Amino acid sequence: MAFTLINARPSPYGRKVAIALQEKGLEYEVVYDRPWNEGSCTPDYSPLEQLPILVSEEGEKIYDSPYILEWLETRFPQPPLLPEPVDARLEARKRQMLGERLLDFAGLVIFEAQRPVPSEPWIERQTRKIYGALAELERIYASGVRPGLEVDLGDIAVVTTLDLLEFVVADGISPDVEAFRWRGIHRALTALVEQLDQRASFASTMPQHMEFSLAETVA
Repeated sequence: MAFTLINARPSPYGRKVAIALQEKGLEYEVVYDRPWNEGSCTPDYSPLEQLPILVSEEGEKIYDSPYILEWLETRFPQPPLLPEPVDARLEARKRQMLGERLLDFAGLVIFEAQRPVPSEPWIERQTRKIYGALAELERIYASGVRPGLEVDLGDIAVVTTLDLLEFVVADGISPDVEAFRWRGIHRALTALVEQLDQRASFASTMPQHMEFSLAETVA
């Protein structure tokens, strides 16, 4: 079965899906789109008008990255990206949740910074959450409590988010936010990213530059 993944080049959400597809050995092609531009194909495939979108060979449209990942894990359980034992599965889900929320908080900071008069209290509140999520993830990975899988959905969520924090600064999408500087400060997370970014599914899906104005997307 061959899939079409509709994505944006910098998107960590689409990257998570691409990594899962590769880890499961599923064939796919990528179509890049800008959902905020006129002429976007995204509304034709998702009522949410958001990326990523996965289209099956039969034309089924699967959208919203958490649901896409759940759909793939359910339809294609081998090789698994979640451990079977309940405690290990919940632990992986916790890391996945923390990675996803960390991305949400970073996004709120980035978008708020684009406003003509950013709210400093709002930014400070989201920044505290970023520090908290990083500290908790560092504690978890430093403890060495991991399931027996080579990579799971928790790892995918965490690594794609950490890579994105560096990418948005290097690419000029975000100002250089101190809270985004995790590498070398959190040693267990640094080791995790350095290890998994050498894995083929991670190395081939690194975020890429795409021409767009983030300020134009902020009301």
